Amino acid sequence: MKSKRSFKSLFWPTFIELIFFMLMGTVDTLMLSNYSDYAVGSVGNANTLIMMFAVLLLIVSNGVAVLVSQYLGAKKEEVAHKMIGTGLIINFVVGFLLASILVLSADFLLKIVHTELVLFENSKTYLSVIAISLFFVAMSNVITASLRAYGFAKYITLIVIVANILNIIGNYVLIYGYLGFPSLGVYGAALSTLGVRILMMITYFILLFSVLKVKLKEIRLNKESAQLILKIGLPSAAESWTYTIMQAVILGMVNSLGADFTTARTYINTILTYIYIFSVATASANAVMTGYYIGERNYVKAYQQTFKNMIRNFFIIIFMTLVVNLSSKYILGIFTTNTIIIETARKILWIAIFLETGRSINLILIQALRSAGDTTFPLIMALFSMLGVAIPVAYLLGITLSLGLFGIYIAYACDELIRAGFMFFRWQSRKWEAKSYYLEKTA
Repeated sequence: MKSKRSFKSLFWPTFIELIFFMLMGTVDTLMLSNYSDYAVGSVGNANTLIMMFAVLLLIVSNGVAVLVSQYLGAKKEEVAHKMIGTGLIINFVVGFLLASILVLSADFLLKIVHTELVLFENSKTYLSVIAISLFFVAMSNVITASLRAYGFAKYITLIVIVANILNIIGNYVLIYGYLGFPSLGVYGAALSTLGVRILMMITYFILLFSVLKVKLKEIRLNKESAQLILKIGLPSAAESWTYTIMQAVILGMVNSLGADFTTARTYINTILTYIYIFSVATASANAVMTGYYIGERNYVKAYQQTFKNMIRNFFIIIFMTLVVNLSSKYILGIFTTNTIIIETARKILWIAIFLETGRSINLILIQALRSAGDTTFPLIMALFSMLGVAIPVAYLLGITLSLGLFGIYIAYACDELIRAGFMFFRWQSRKWEAKSYYLEKTA
């Protein structure tokens, strides 16, 4: 089947995919909130630690996404297949190691982030089960990155929609105990997610062979391909790793405020996902198109289209944050009746106007820079801003000045806005044009 490579044909399938992917997490949160508010806090705690390790999977998938899109633009499909095969082998090993480390060190990690005693056992249960799923996610990530680069994003959308339906059924049966199953609570939610992720990986492998036409013999480790993937992917993953370290450190601060604030943070982040999915979808579609343009050596088109997409997304984000804030009382009422959590979250959501504006610019420009092969600059700025601004400001405002969760989210916003300014000037400088020299060297 012929692929479609235009911004709109990439944006809409990705956006729908993200909607349903986020729904999977929201359904877990919503169904667990009916079980217990503290069950929600437990899952939020565990997910922060899981993401801290899961970003390492992006080393390979980010590298594969950039290289496949560029080589397709340069009309070198055989090299693109070589990148996919090498990426799968590397992530097979990385996924197995990460899953093993998380399962074996669950107690230690939860103690590091000062997990409340009331949340500890459920957090450990969820962390241990979901950690196993990282192996299957590792393999899926490489294939989904390749499908997007080829312009087959709609297949991912269909898979995620079906996965959501299966996850809802699994949650209903395993959390509450229906159809003869016991009521397993958090453990049931984790088992449902694990099962769904295994099925998704199997389906993606079918698409790998049937749609992308990758042959089994092409799934092997190629030294040159591995070097290119790691050269692009390592700085990208290190940037994401820095973000999750920041989140883990700040989670420790949030946990010190009490279980109600940990739970409020989970609800806030769940709501905000439905704002920044516009940015993520725009960034993902724009990154693939930028990779094509770079492969074709059409730098002017890459430069202009990225700015155009960034500005359009900026206005969408402003509108969405206003809608969420004006209806926050009703939205939060769906999840909880705890007045402390509701009032805390409503006040903090106003900060999202600044937080999500900065985040939208960062997501789009950083992924565009990655697609051009310019991965070092975003990493340097992440180290400076996340570790040098977000963490100290969060501690100063949230803990020292006793502003609590409100002060911590101000720190998040400061980090995003500062980095957004630097990314804007980096893209405008067009220094990224010289970063994809390896295309001419690859046969």
